[in-house]
Amino acid sequence: MADRDLKLAIGDTFVMPPLSEAEGTPVATVTDLPELELGSIYHDTVDLRLARSGVTLRYRIGDEGGPCWSLKLPGPVNEPEDHRELSFPGGPAEIPQAARDLVSAWARRGHLAPAAALSTRRCRWLLAAADGAELAELVQDDVSVLDGDRVIGRFRELELESRGADRDQLQPIMLTLQRAGATHSEPVPKSVRALGPRAAAAPDVVEPAPDPDAPAGHAVRYALANGTRRLMEHDAPTRMGEVEGVHQMRVATRRLRGDIVTFEPLIDEPWADGIVQELRWLGDLLGAVRDRDVELASLASEDVDLERELSQLQTANAASRDEAREDLMYALVSSRYLDLLERLVQAAREPLLTPAAAEAASEVVPDLLAKTANRTRGRLKDVQPDSPDRTYHQARIGAKNLRYAAEAIGPFVAQHAGRIGKLAVAATAVQDVLGAHQDALVMQRRVRATMDVHHKDAAFAFAAGRYSERLEVRRRELREAYPEVRDTLLKQLKRLGGS
Repeated sequence: MADRDLKLAIGDTFVMPPLSEAEGTPVATVTDLPELELGSIYHDTVDLRLARSGVTLRYRIGDEGGPCWSLKLPGPVNEPEDHRELSFPGGPAEIPQAARDLVSAWARRGHLAPAAALSTRRCRWLLAAADGAELAELVQDDVSVLDGDRVIGRFRELELESRGADRDQLQPIMLTLQRAGATHSEPVPKSVRALGPRAAAAPDVVEPAPDPDAPAGHAVRYALANGTRRLMEHDAPTRMGEVEGVHQMRVATRRLRGDIVTFEPLIDEPWADGIVQELRWLGDLLGAVRDRDVELASLASEDVDLERELSQLQTANAASRDEAREDLMYALVSSRYLDLLERLVQAAREPLLTPAAAEAASEVVPDLLAKTANRTRGRLKDVQPDSPDRTYHQARIGAKNLRYAAEAIGPFVAQHAGRIGKLAVAATAVQDVLGAHQDALVMQRRVRATMDVHHKDAAFAFAAGRYSERLEVRRRELREAYPEVRDTLLKQLKRLGGS
């Protein structure tokens, strides 16, 4: 679960104010909690890849739960404070393998070793409302940075961690602490403060700010960095079995492949082909898990009345999903995957470009979008009410690639940014309709395959037939919905330019 806390820095002369008497706060009682003496050893690579990415891995003693390894993972790039913290049993001599795996996307082939040692005196208070409801835990940490037995630095900070209070309730408490002399502090891990400026440097993958006047290669780096960051960000959630993590990681592989196709004239072809091949390998593994997730969710949410009769289908899908996940997990601990990550990180920094990438982005990238648009326009118009499923699927792929191209190129075409944004929205609508159509088709095939195995079970065969009929109705409805979203997209394409 995501964790929320607020931090403040304090000086040596700070005195804790009487929070239960402060005007405007919801605090009615303040209860002392046992003081803790904590010792932490933080682990990182030589170049501090974890710290620079907002990841902390430490072995800590002194907690009420006993010694353990603790891993803090960052939240999404737009909400870094929504981090999550995980604990692992084990002794100080060796990092638990589960923790190593969860930091693989950031550490990659970097060797993890002790990087900082801290000693912390922690004072704690439980803050409660008048009705006794717990609001938050307030922590004051007096931290010493150690080099062996020698103290080489000190700092103090407050941390207010919600135990039920929302941000609106926490803010008056924060204001009271600030009036007493505490100052606003960015949510910087203690390890970063201990390690110094190198730990606060940029992470390995940074999206450059869009600049239409920059060389077109800047747009390539922007797109590759965006996709690589997304893939790395969802590596850990995927390993933890989260459905959304698998989905977003698959999207990242697709987007990266699509962006490489979009910027094809600007990128060295043999170099790009090697990356695309490896992305396809990873995307297929992720897709096998994602497809089963979609099918299981469909059965669970839309066909409750058939749930018992379709238990064989649910069981078959769950078994297939488990097998696909096992294959994916094996791949994620392989050298092949680590090699791909290293190639993507390098590609986001310094892609191998052609001479055309030296021209101004504003002069080059509109033509790249037009090329994708023309290709997609043809696919959209190819679809007729009685077209085969493959034609619908090709139109979906075209809409998806157009959306990715618009989102990658839009920031570099200032004069048409609004139109390109609307184009991306229209392409997404087509992608959603045809994506649902494809999901229903794949599910129908899964039903038929399961019926072949359990054809002697009359109750299952009857329920499966009814379910397949529902899927067929769903497909017809989606085919009927397609012309409207297609026409909207074609109008946006016409406004952007072209026939």
